[in-house]
Amino acid sequence: MPTIEQKRWREGVPELPEVETLRLGLVKEAVGRRICAVTVANPKVLKGQSEAEFRDRAVGRRVLDVKRRGKYLLFPLSAENSSSSSITLCLHLKMRGAVLLKRADDALGRYGVVRVALESGAALHYEDLWAWGEWRAIAQEEAALLPALGEEPLEAGWDTDAFARKLAKKRVAIKTVLLDQKVVAGVGNIYADEALFRARLAPTRAAALLTAEESKCLAEAIREVLTEAVALGGSLGDYVDLYGQPGRYVPRVYDREGEACPRCAEPLTKIKLGGRGTTFCTTCQN
Repeated sequence: MPTIEQKRWREGVPELPEVETLRLGLVKEAVGRRICAVTVANPKVLKGQSEAEFRDRAVGRRVLDVKRRGKYLLFPLSAENSSSSSITLCLHLKMRGAVLLKRADDALGRYGVVRVALESGAALHYEDLWAWGEWRAIAQEEAALLPALGEEPLEAGWDTDAFARKLAKKRVAIKTVLLDQKVVAGVGNIYADEALFRARLAPTRAAALLTAEESKCLAEAIREVLTEAVALGGSLGDYVDLYGQPGRYVPRVYDREGEACPRCAEPLTKIKLGGRGTTFCTTCQN
């Protein structure tokens, strides 16, 4: 049963730390394994790709790696022969998606959508309450089907100067800009609130009005909070990792409206920005 703390953040959507935590588990359990069978219980998640094509492109191939791009998980698969197309399985968890490690003969549960059986005797069960997630098997020439994404904030070569230049062109609220995946990949509502608090910036500030020093501080805060959350297996809430374990990262301000600011003890405020709930301290963040 989830703890009281885990129940607090029921609206938290898997973001970069949660997806990265899942990727690390999949690297251990799936890389080098051949896909023996694929079951699709709800074709809605294939986003228009036929079940037959999805299955034919995946079954019989070996998982070469598990990569992450923003909130997408990418599984490059081995070629069947020298003339066959390069195939990559693409997965996006969206709002409520989860991948769980099961036995190959375990039936899909009530919310089971996709099952990928591996030669190891294990299977990856994709469960999704609303089937809003996305699974596709795409060939190399179809890579354009994936959306354009900004730079990865956890990569050593993240160009924070380029990040600052992007902010300087945006006249909307900085919180809204951080949620734009073309600006920085993988940041969502939870970690945008957390990074802005750490950088002492009000989410309502126009991004273009940030100073160079403020932009640099924000970039550092984004990297720090994401790194911390990955180390803790993601945030609390409905999200669980490959082994069914919840994350241990406890947000300091996200969804804590009315509670004492952990820095100054003033009550935290919650507003709507771009249709998203946004929690911050009106005293500490300016």
